[in-house]
Amino acid sequence: MSIHSIRVRLTAWYALLLAIALLAGDAVTYVVARKQIQRSADAALVSTTRNLIAALRDEVDEGHGPLRLRAANELLAEYRDDDRGIVLLNADGSEFAAHRNAVTRSLDRALLQRVAAAHRFGFITTGGARLYVSPVQFGAQTFVVAAAQSLARQEETLEDLRTAMFATAPAALLVATFGGYILARKSLRPVVRMSEKARAISATNLSERVEVANPRDELGELAATLNELLGRLDRSFSDQRTFMADASHELRTPVAILQGELDVTLSRDDRNAAEYRESLEVMHRTVRRLTRIVRDLFLLARSDAGDIPLKREPLYAGDLVQQTARAYKTVAAERGVTVVAECADDLPISGDEDLLQRMIGNLIENAIRHTRPDSDVRVRCLIEDERARIEVSDRGTGIPAGCREQIFDRFFRADPARTASNGSGAGLGLPIARWIAEVHGGNLWLDRSGDDGSVFVVTLPLRRPPAGSSRV
Repeated sequence: MSIHSIRVRLTAWYALLLAIALLAGDAVTYVVARKQIQRSADAALVSTTRNLIAALRDEVDEGHGPLRLRAANELLAEYRDDDRGIVLLNADGSEFAAHRNAVTRSLDRALLQRVAAAHRFGFITTGGARLYVSPVQFGAQTFVVAAAQSLARQEETLEDLRTAMFATAPAALLVATFGGYILARKSLRPVVRMSEKARAISATNLSERVEVANPRDELGELAATLNELLGRLDRSFSDQRTFMADASHELRTPVAILQGELDVTLSRDDRNAAEYRESLEVMHRTVRRLTRIVRDLFLLARSDAGDIPLKREPLYAGDLVQQTARAYKTVAAERGVTVVAECADDLPISGDEDLLQRMIGNLIENAIRHTRPDSDVRVRCLIEDERARIEVSDRGTGIPAGCREQIFDRFFRADPARTASNGSGAGLGLPIARWIAEVHGGNLWLDRSGDDGSVFVVTLPLRRPPAGSSRV
């Protein structure tokens, strides 16, 4: 049992708080009990004093004269309480009569005389006794009644109470601490099971989930959160495995071509210059394709890791489209395709010029690859709903309805046989283009597709130029 265990720490805090609560409760109980005992004793002294005064008054009334010492002593002798005694004092504080017991004998007569002479009436605590001093008038006679009660019985009761508290509090704390540890252990048992289950889950069994005992309590919410995390990890690992498998598949073809060309070239010594040149051209095209695949894979890997610093600089969408379209005219001419760019002026945007040109280039190249020979690819840019809208349209055969969203998945190609035959890319151009649009606060989608071709649309937020500025 480690001191770093949550169960131990919870039990320690519980024991500490319980000890504070017990001490506070015992202290309050003791104070209340002491006051109640004193209040009861004071009430008894007041009652005794009043009864004595009433009896003395009756004696005076019956004798039709002053109170006599003998009558007073006889009345005082009737009070046979060992814990309580009464002393009857003259007005000057001298003793007139007294109840003879241990309590009255222990009283300080000088103190009684000073109290009576000073007219200090009420309750007084002194010498292990509690006094109640009250004046009384019988005709011309003035007396002071001092009723006293020993505090020994009260102290014994309070001592018994203290002993009981000191005896029961540690036992109660010990039992409660043990019970608290048992409850903490039982309450945290689901956490232990979740920990053991999570420890047993690795990359090979991410499909397993933590048991959710009670989905409505905090531990159930924790288990559900862990399961959601495991689900995300499972999907992430699955995507990574798919990505690696697809990347390996895409890289295997150009590598196999290079290996084959090298084997064929080196297998014969009598090859002429034309044959060598033909082999080198094949290897050159293959290396270009391989370089592009590696570049795209590197970009996607960095984008997934969030490791691409986005350079924000003021740009114009029309300029980007015109420059990119000119760069692809040679590629288009090789297939007998014409690239036509129609752009509105003053479409200020903000972003990374290299990434945005790559996005537009991927769309143009995709359109060139799929449009019919001797047709054209049109690129338009305009303002729509306070955003820059870039449209890239081709004259191809269209995209099947079931593939129109999948084309933005990595390595997806609607017609693998066709794309392989025309030397197309690895199915990374559209996913990269969509990612570039999204990191710039825009979007990319397939607007329409049919027998007359397809239209891809990019929207980007416009940049608001400073007031009074104009494009030169």
